[in-house]
Amino acid sequence: MAAPLLDTLSTYITPDIIGKASSFLGESSGGTQKALTGIFPLLLGGVSNMASTPGGASKLMGLLQSGGFDGSILNNLGALLSDGTQTQNLVGTGQQLLGNLLGDKTSAVSSAVANYGGITSSSASSLLALGAPLVMSLLGKTQATQGLNASGLASLLTSQKSSFMSAIPAGLSSLPGISSLLGGAGTAVSSAVSTAAAETSGMGKRMLPLLLLVLIALVLLAYWKFCGTSVKEGLSKITLPGGAVISVTVGSLNYNLAQFLANGSSAELPKTFVFDNLNFNTGTTQLTPESVPTVNDLIVILKAYPAAEVQLVGHTDNTGDPAANMKLSQDRANAVRDMLVNGGIDANRISTAGYGQDKPIASNDTEEGRAKNRRTELVVTKK
Repeated sequence: MAAPLLDTLSTYITPDIIGKASSFLGESSGGTQKALTGIFPLLLGGVSNMASTPGGASKLMGLLQSGGFDGSILNNLGALLSDGTQTQNLVGTGQQLLGNLLGDKTSAVSSAVANYGGITSSSASSLLALGAPLVMSLLGKTQATQGLNASGLASLLTSQKSSFMSAIPAGLSSLPGISSLLGGAGTAVSSAVSTAAAETSGMGKRMLPLLLLVLIALVLLAYWKFCGTSVKEGLSKITLPGGAVISVTVGSLNYNLAQFLANGSSAELPKTFVFDNLNFNTGTTQLTPESVPTVNDLIVILKAYPAAEVQLVGHTDNTGDPAANMKLSQDRANAVRDMLVNGGIDANRISTAGYGQDKPIASNDTEEGRAKNRRTELVVTKK
């Protein structure tokens, strides 16, 4: 029998919601629905593993509170999936959550979901990212309704973990990358505790100090594997005015922008930055899922510097009709502006422009050159 949390979640995933999600992804409703049957129990299983590790329950509560996951997303799901910008924002939120819920297994889980559902890897990644905020919203609503503290929420998840795992379709659970998730750290620690307790009873109190050391080592190992955060090469944590912290790649637009707004001179204005990770689906104004975090970090930076004003400028290569390219470049700049405004940035701080193919920075005779010309720039006009 499916777990109660899964039953509750399934009531929100109506055929209309599946249709909207499949339209956003460009996948069939059947493939989207099939993938979702595995995604939700996988995510709940990942949450259960995290909550059962040392410090994991507190970490989970922190994510629920800082993300404002109170269940409102579930009640407004149809509207969120009907608006491309809001859907992309939801994907961006989910991508950040997946690092906490699944850790370094995110990529393997995404590949397994793609294989099982018969959808593309990009669609599987986006669908996982869409699922994460829904799961967290359900947990936040449950926690608030039942008045659970961190320990109570962890106990609830632990009591239903076997049901989450049994609900994962057999065709998915056998795929590479899933077995390691099913045998998570929480299970390993629980098993170690039980084994140590039995040995203590048999060997007497003389062995207790040694057994305690073994247990501590196992707990630390599990914490390192599932809760520890590795420092990735090239990443820098930046503390912004007001206390917000972002982790960005050294040399990226957001890194350079934050450095300039903190230490740059107004004499350098206007200052132009080229987005390094901002890509659109071909011929559209829809950002790729991988690009959404770039905009989310930009929103955080602009909130930290409320006096700054910027211009978003779109450019294309020379492929296609010049007039259509001009319009597309303007529309893409406007799409990024709309995401910033929806994220809480005053529209009066943002202007836009589109130059189509008129201002290349490289030769359009090579693919590499055309790729450089297809760009979006952010120009700081006031700081």
